[in-house]
Amino acid sequence: MAKHLTAYQPLRLVVLFQSGAGTVSGGMPTSARELLADAAAGGEDLESVARHLLARLAELAGLSSTYLAETRLDEDEQRIVFSHNTSDYFHIPEDISLPWSEGVCRFVVEGGPNYTIDAQKAYPKSSVARLLEIRTFISYPVFAADGHWFGTLCGASKDPVRVEQDILDLMRECAALIGQRIKPGENV
Repeated sequence: MAKHLTAYQPLRLVVLFQSGAGTVSGGMPTSARELLADAAAGGEDLESVARHLLARLAELAGLSSTYLAETRLDEDEQRIVFSHNTSDYFHIPEDISLPWSEGVCRFVVEGGPNYTIDAQKAYPKSSVARLLEIRTFISYPVFAADGHWFGTLCGASKDPVRVEQDILDLMRECAALIGQRIKPGENV
């Protein structure tokens, strides 16, 4: 019997069927290791792997934007290293910085929920959530290969997007696997 994984998107419902072979219809991997192996087939470097994972995670979750952010606490800065955007009206651009103290990820790291469909209510002190009108937000910490905290793997949308627990677990595992590719002292 097939297990149904469902992601809600504005004006359409995407239903993905998980087969017994560990893939979602269309040959999409269902484990982070399978997804990482698939991503590594396009290149071993951090950028190639991260870009592939961001695209796949956005597709699986139905999010407008997925991104990898590096956090520099001493500078109160969060920099978007890589992003993948699927929406015509909501984009998280690459290579921008924002104050860590105002970012949505900060409130997740400090104990807020990793996933919400009402970001402005869940993180009321985040000016970024208000200014960008973020509704759906997902964030997981990324630790580099040497164990230091690098930043976060995130996804966001202006619309409420229901994301199944299997996809949230996959995203959390991908955050850990991306971190393993960040070497000590590496500038990304």
